[in-house]
Amino acid sequence: MAGRLLLELFIFSLPFLVFGLFLLATQSAQDAGQRKWPIQMLFLIGIVLATLAWFVMIALEPRDRGMCIEPERVENGVVIPARSYPCEHRPGDVGIPRPRPEAAPGDAPA
Repeated sequence: MAGRLLLELFIFSLPFLVFGLFLLATQSAQDAGQRKWPIQMLFLIGIVLATLAWFVMIALEPRDRGMCIEPERVENGVVIPARSYPCEHRPGDVGIPRPRPEAAPGDAPA
């Protein structure tokens, strides 16, 4: 958990670090009499860093290939927690919502 938090803080701080590098580079370029970095290069660096961070977050997401997740929901004022269940892999059913299982009469909240 601490590692995940540190990774997210690092990813959040990347734009600030890149901007700091930009300020250092442009200041040293001005001192040397050279041209500043073009804004297109900074935009390209930002896109690359955002894309890499996106792929890293996808790679670190815990998952099990054979399990599907039903999200947490509220029914009749009662919070029903999220649950994992084995997926039925049928390519013909892709995009069709699955019907929710009906609760047994004895399971209804009072």
